[in-house]
Amino acid sequence: MGWTDCPCHDDPEIGAAPVITPLIPAVIGGIFWILGVAYFFGIRERKRLVANEAFAASSEETAATTTADMELSLKRPKLFWFNLLLTVVLIAALLMGLLPLPVLFMIAFSIAVIVNYPNLKDQKERLQAHAGNILTVVPLVFAAGIFTGVVEGTKMVDAMVNALVSIIPDGFSSHLPVIVAITSMVFTFIMANDPYYFGIVPLLAQTAANFGINPVEIGQASLLGQPLHLMSPLVGSVYVLIGLVGIEYGELLRFTMKYAVGTALVMTLASVLFGVLSV
Repeated sequence: MGWTDCPCHDDPEIGAAPVITPLIPAVIGGIFWILGVAYFFGIRERKRLVANEAFAASSEETAATTTADMELSLKRPKLFWFNLLLTVVLIAALLMGLLPLPVLFMIAFSIAVIVNYPNLKDQKERLQAHAGNILTVVPLVFAAGIFTGVVEGTKMVDAMVNALVSIIPDGFSSHLPVIVAITSMVFTFIMANDPYYFGIVPLLAQTAANFGINPVEIGQASLLGQPLHLMSPLVGSVYVLIGLVGIEYGELLRFTMKYAVGTALVMTLASVLFGVLSV
């Protein structure tokens, strides 16, 4: 999501290529930043493991053996090709839009669980193993939907954007693409992609055109805040993640927010250096 949601894609005179292609250097810059962060964490974790290796060796070996035995009993290597084919068919059906997304996933899940675990007891165990995540995610997704409805239905976001545009001095008009890139971190975090890209970005693009700035730059700038959007409470996969790793949403934000902001800022800086965004 995100990269294909830019409203510029709906203009047949512009298309996707003029919007996305110039951003490739920015994406590469973001990749290098992420690799650097990963290297930093890898070095730090290696030092921690070396320091604790002697103390935890025996207990870790026992736990690893138990976990390995449990995981082995759940694997179905003989059904690899069937599961692969089912996954490919599901993806194809999603792309073709044969049925609503929830219906397709329910059908695919039903087939997968019946074929892989024909025993009713095994099916119950698999469902119980993931029941905690399901019960946690569903109400949070509903709550996020209510939040989105309130923010959009009351026109709060429109008022925020209008206020932002009105306070931009004429002397800063040339910096509007960079301003949009920075503010997109906030807007894509507090609202879904569709209302932002189809409701807010066109307004910003029109404002930029009045200042003599190419509206395509606004579309490009609006995409640079996506690293923050993927941590938004409106993204369902976030709750799946925190459920699987056993942490709270606040913990996730406190730990990852600075690195997500860093990714967005690195991509914005790269866009400026490569002349994608005017300053």
